[in-house]
Amino acid sequence: QHASPLLLLLVLASFAGAQPTPVAAPVRDASPPTAREVLTRAFRARYEVNLSSTIDLTMRNPLGQERHRRFLALSKLIDDRVHSLGRLVEPEYLRGMTVLTIEARDRRHDAFLYLPSLGRVRRVSTAQRGDAFFGTDVTYEDLERRRSSDYALEPLVETRFEGEDAWQVSGVPLQRPEDDRVQFVIAQRDFATLQVRYFRHGDASPCRVITAHRAAMVSKSDHVVPTRLEVESPGRGTRTEVVLSDLRIDPPIDDHAFTIQALESQRPLPAEHGQ
Repeated sequence: QHASPLLLLLVLASFAGAQPTPVAAPVRDASPPTAREVLTRAFRARYEVNLSSTIDLTMRNPLGQERHRRFLALSKLIDDRVHSLGRLVEPEYLRGMTVLTIEARDRRHDAFLYLPSLGRVRRVSTAQRGDAFFGTDVTYEDLERRRSSDYALEPLVETRFEGEDAWQVSGVPLQRPEDDRVQFVIAQRDFATLQVRYFRHGDASPCRVITAHRAAMVSKSDHVVPTRLEVESPGRGTRTEVVLSDLRIDPPIDDHAFTIQALESQRPLPAEHGQ
């Protein structure tokens, strides 16, 4: 389970939504794609693009109470590594708190958190990557880039999802094969990721579901970026809605924005329009 930069924050990245129903794949003259080919195309469409946006996260608990977070977010591919930055602007008491994630060359991810109350940066350890992101159903791991080589994959299955042809790709993350598996539902027409379902300890029901709404997707060239996602954690009974606004695809972003020095100085982000 590795999830996108702040493409949830951008992301990155809920409600269970319609569940995919596997059907037998029809016989075709042309050779069908493999699960790895489909997943590679889907990740390329989703992550290999530079983004700037405002992200609103709204979490709702079983009592109907809401918790809101608003971020200014950037994501850029630098030397084939995704760099992401998210700065909190709401609520006021968290304003200025900033998260920086960098895809490391050894395929791990470095994450750093700037705490304005302390005026310092702390590193987020690998063990904390599955933790809730600021009290929402989004996790730090959702801020990471995905690669198909990170999974041991099962054969591809054709399915239908919310009225369109799709593929279901199931696999086990190689870093945690003992307790996790994941299912991706990917649109056949443009390789958009429609839903991601996470399972733990062999459970039949998912512990978390991320659904992207087709009507709220933005396409440019070969990229498909969701601007509304819903993340559900059935075990907790909570749901988080992720909405991207002011989205810009491939905007000019200075590489220096993704450095510890820039994090400590709290330099204005390109996304901070008018500031």
